[in-house]
Amino acid sequence: MMKAEHWWSGITLIILMVSAVLFGYLQSVDAANPRKSLNWSQSQWISTASEGANGYFRHAIELDNAPQRAVLQVSGTDSLQLYVNGKAIKAAESRSLQATAVLDLSRQLQTGNNILAFELHRSSFPARVALRYELTVIDALGQRQTFFSDPTVQSQALYPQTTTRHKWFDKGYDDAFWTRSSRVAGENRLTQVAIPPEVLLALPSPPSFVLNASQHWSVSLSTTFSYDKSATGQVWLALAADVPYEVVINGISGGVYPPSDAQLHLNSVLPRLRDGENSIEINLMNNGVDPLVAGGLIQGNDYQVSTTFIGADWQVRGGGGSSHSALDDIQSTAGRTQVNMAAPAVPQTYTYTVTDAFTPPAVAQAGPWLQGALVVGFILLVAPLFRLLGVGLLTQLTSTCFANAIAILCLIAAWFVAQDVRFDARQIFSVSALHLMLIVWMLMVIAVLVEQAASVNKHTSGIIPRGWKSASQFKLGHIAFYVVSAVVALVALLLRLQNIEQQALTVDEATIAGFARGVVERGYPYLMVGGMEVELATYELVPYFLATSVNVFGYSDFALRIPAVLFGTGTCLLIMYCGSAWFGRLTGLTAGLLYAISPWAIYWGKNCFHPSQIQFFNLLALIAFYRLLASDRISLKLAGLSALAFACSYLSWEGSGLVLPIMAFVALVIRWQDWRWFFQLNLWIAAVLIIFVVAAQGIRRSLLQEPFIMVGFGKSDLATPKLTFTQPSYEPWYYINNFFFTETHIGLSLFFLLGLIFMFYDRKLSFVVLFVVMAYLSLTNLLGYYNAHYFYFVLPVFLLAVAAVFVKLLMLIQRQCQRISGKVFRIQGALTAALIMWVLVVPAGAGGLHLYRLMSGNIDAMRVDYRPGLAGMDGRSVSLALSQYWRSSDVLITSIPLLTEHYVENKGDYFVQTITDRKVVYDTVKQRPYYVDKFVGNPVLRNKQELQDVLSRHDRVFFVAAPVDGLTRIIDADTLDFINQNMRVVAESYDSRLYLWER
Repeated sequence: MMKAEHWWSGITLIILMVSAVLFGYLQSVDAANPRKSLNWSQSQWISTASEGANGYFRHAIELDNAPQRAVLQVSGTDSLQLYVNGKAIKAAESRSLQATAVLDLSRQLQTGNNILAFELHRSSFPARVALRYELTVIDALGQRQTFFSDPTVQSQALYPQTTTRHKWFDKGYDDAFWTRSSRVAGENRLTQVAIPPEVLLALPSPPSFVLNASQHWSVSLSTTFSYDKSATGQVWLALAADVPYEVVINGISGGVYPPSDAQLHLNSVLPRLRDGENSIEINLMNNGVDPLVAGGLIQGNDYQVSTTFIGADWQVRGGGGSSHSALDDIQSTAGRTQVNMAAPAVPQTYTYTVTDAFTPPAVAQAGPWLQGALVVGFILLVAPLFRLLGVGLLTQLTSTCFANAIAILCLIAAWFVAQDVRFDARQIFSVSALHLMLIVWMLMVIAVLVEQAASVNKHTSGIIPRGWKSASQFKLGHIAFYVVSAVVALVALLLRLQNIEQQALTVDEATIAGFARGVVERGYPYLMVGGMEVELATYELVPYFLATSVNVFGYSDFALRIPAVLFGTGTCLLIMYCGSAWFGRLTGLTAGLLYAISPWAIYWGKNCFHPSQIQFFNLLALIAFYRLLASDRISLKLAGLSALAFACSYLSWEGSGLVLPIMAFVALVIRWQDWRWFFQLNLWIAAVLIIFVVAAQGIRRSLLQEPFIMVGFGKSDLATPKLTFTQPSYEPWYYINNFFFTETHIGLSLFFLLGLIFMFYDRKLSFVVLFVVMAYLSLTNLLGYYNAHYFYFVLPVFLLAVAAVFVKLLMLIQRQCQRISGKVFRIQGALTAALIMWVLVVPAGAGGLHLYRLMSGNIDAMRVDYRPGLAGMDGRSVSLALSQYWRSSDVLITSIPLLTEHYVENKGDYFVQTITDRKVVYDTVKQRPYYVDKFVGNPVLRNKQELQDVLSRHDRVFFVAAPVDGLTRIIDADTLDFINQNMRVVAESYDSRLYLWER
């Protein structure tokens, strides 16, 4: 019967084979979807004359003739919007990178004057945009014109005012007062493109055809073509049709595409091809009309382009009459008749549109499975050979576990490095790299087996006798533990103090800061909303800690954020305490270090909103609950402390009440066979105290909200758990994508997955793992809103589970090294441990890998907390600019009144909201005939007419607009156009603007 160490060794071998296949498949995905880096010639990186997080550029170009093909390659930081002759063409965004695109502008440009306009917004520090582009135009005679970015391009750092006739990106707009751009040093972290500009320039325009198919509900166009894998770099399908169509390649459907009668969408079909003869069929769902179609296949490499466009050599057949279904017809070729096609009366002009999405190749291809076959073949060759040399199969299996683990960890590390934008993923995901890794693995296996065979020939066993001392938790002395703990806590403190005031307060921070001022003034948290005093009905404890800090340090961003720093550092200490108490000192220190360097923890560790505080108290409550769970006889003191810790957590954020069902479930699982534990009097005393706190808070919250008349629905209306899975907004993958799969947590999640196995052998580990799993299920299915910071209180428990698994792996390595002799084997064990540490720490730290390619499209777009250097909305800069322009007779409209009040003591006079998005309140005290905003009670301007009335009654009116990206959710397009036409921007920063209207 196989022992545990044999099972683990066998598992590593199986994982290695699976990893080799997966790595080979990822390599085939890259090979099937070639990407190219842009090559620049005469263009230069440019920016606005004055530094800023936003930039607006205009370039007037003159074309001698109508373009036959016009291709633009462009890159800019971080969000890019392109306009051509007043029309929006392309929007691209790539946080912390340059947004890059290659575009066919053949239909947008015309003979004579043209305007290229670029709008750039940076979402990360430092506040400096950069732009680079090159436009190549070829006319019907083959003459070429080139235009590129240089300092002569007109630019502006503030949003340009719209005139009554033209917007800033239109042809007739007067840019005489714009300034020249400045040349800047560009960055090299460019995203790669699916098709090089030179290839797009070489593509011919396909002929278009009208199919005489009014008697048919579907039309099929088919042909065969040859594909030479060694000579062809890429194959695209470029098709335009005015009806929906399905593409079938080699009998396999590639999906149904919507109509596109003006653009040829370039979709890679290389993953679906085989070397040699291939077939393609295009099924048009015309539903009894004569469809217009153009395009076909394009094959290209670095030197030439060949096409297989739709033409007379294609088979064109119709199927079905008025009683047939088009969807049924495209699945059958029976009963189809020949269809005639002819050129349209008016020739069509098409542009190419590049699809950047990756097309996955078939899983059943030889390449990836060949890598796994190499592993199996090597094993089948080596195992009998060393069996003849006296090394048993179980000994071989056990002694090669480290070699297998090293190979697996190298593949994982390579995958991580490939997600780093500073490295070329295609060099990492290459056949040669995989084969090199397999060769190294084979050499390591041979080396360790030779060592074991030598020990057998010397009549000494490679296996240490049963009397060997079992491995235990790594020993760490008291003094060493306290010194290292202090160092880790100091690191956590310094990382949270660093640049503590770099980011401006968020709206949530300003709101809680306003209630903290109420504590300083009257001893309890409140805000004046118009004539109404509104007491805080949630986060009740948070303002008291902020008020204490304000009394000590004075009112400032630093003072408001110091409590979060202290709570974050305190959480780090608590993690080390409970980690060392539950799992051992090394586990506690590892979990504390991971927390100290976590970018997510660092962000919230200097944000004065509730997450840092709730996390601290929730961990305290969890420690108390664990002591309850571990105690056969629960004392009254322990029960009271547990209830107090939960009360502090609940009164910091009532969403933490979901911890109650989580803990109840964990208790049932762990104490399943000990029902007497559930009937202890002191346990029920703690339960009654907790129920009292929850009930009292709920009653108080309802009573405080009762007097107010409100319009709209907000998060504060959600007072009880909600079955979210019954709602259309249900997102079961939200916390998977925004917690487990974020760029700094993906490596940690691998260890957590192992914890799902280890938990069956460790009661303490099962406690923390079950807590994380149940927290995910509860927040996903019982909370009506999704926000990543709701899950923040789970982070310490998650890190404890990860650190415990990490130490268990080290113990397994130590145990194997004690059990099996040999210098080579122990060197491989040490290397395995080092690689495990690398996978654990490097991707998780703030200064580690830049895994910006990883899951970027699945992260909540509103988040700025998951990556170092993201800026978020900057209400501080526009508020300070407001104070510089302000006169006593001025009037202020502000969408962030608490922020303007915080920074310049000006809460404004009006709030504009023409779309019911945020809650508005009717002021029952002053009894004014309008609603007021929920922040400070400014009257709400509900439409453009009310806004015009305010402007007409004052000489100067300012408008603080933030977040700019969110204005469309509260202000209709007509009112926004009026604002941009009649008010000019005098200050602008990250996602914020300061408008001024003057009579």
